[in-house]
Amino acid sequence: MATTPQLRAGEDYKTIFDGKIYANTLFNQIEVEGFTFTEFRLKTLHKIFSKGTIKGKCLLDIGSGPCIHTVIPAAKWFEEIIMTDYSPSNRDMQEKWLKKESGAHNWDMYFKYYSKLDGNENNWQQLEADLRPKIKRVFACDVFLPNPLDPIQLDQVDVICTSACLESASSDKEKYNIAMKNVVSLLKPGGKLILIGILNCTHYSVGSERFQCVSLTKDDVVNTVKKNDLKMIEIFDDDSSFDGDAAPFKGSVIILAEKKQT
Repeated sequence: MATTPQLRAGEDYKTIFDGKIYANTLFNQIEVEGFTFTEFRLKTLHKIFSKGTIKGKCLLDIGSGPCIHTVIPAAKWFEEIIMTDYSPSNRDMQEKWLKKESGAHNWDMYFKYYSKLDGNENNWQQLEADLRPKIKRVFACDVFLPNPLDPIQLDQVDVICTSACLESASSDKEKYNIAMKNVVSLLKPGGKLILIGILNCTHYSVGSERFQCVSLTKDDVVNTVKKNDLKMIEIFDDDSSFDGDAAPFKGSVIILAEKKQT
């Protein structure tokens, strides 16, 4: 009888998580027939940023993983973008891409996709050239610390973006709420949160390892946002699902919210 792999969590992200395998597994395709999640995420982020109203001095990406695709459409609207992750392997993948080192993941198809959405498909290399100098720092983060960037003391930022991070870090809904509270503390009053959430997902696989997620409904996510000094601006959702072991889930949501003025 086959045994169920152990669910990994917490410190396992520091010791066994492989950012290269993760990127190669989940980010080598965009357009897949009958599966709209990736396109939904990119189109929605493009829609949010292309209006030019979400901008400022600093965008902080929480739990970036080994990825840079979520901040591509944000580059021209911010002076600085800061990427973060709990896993040293993921931060190493970030640095490899920034420094154009061997072993970096190839994000060309994502730059090309965003350029196509911009209506200028041949401009993708310029998008890449614009993004690199904007990503000035890559920090370690732990969403369960009152200051997730500790020991770094960062001024509160204009915008925070986080994608599938809080649910994969959390073992239950209470922990999810704590993580949300800590992340929102880094946002200035009037600042914007862009939250990309994966729904009804209990785990995802990276190579032979299986990592836990807390299973959330759309209402769970919305209610947690509202409980943490945020007011909703827009909600976008997608009913894509996947039942394979790589990342079984049912539905996703993207929330644009604003931190209430004190």
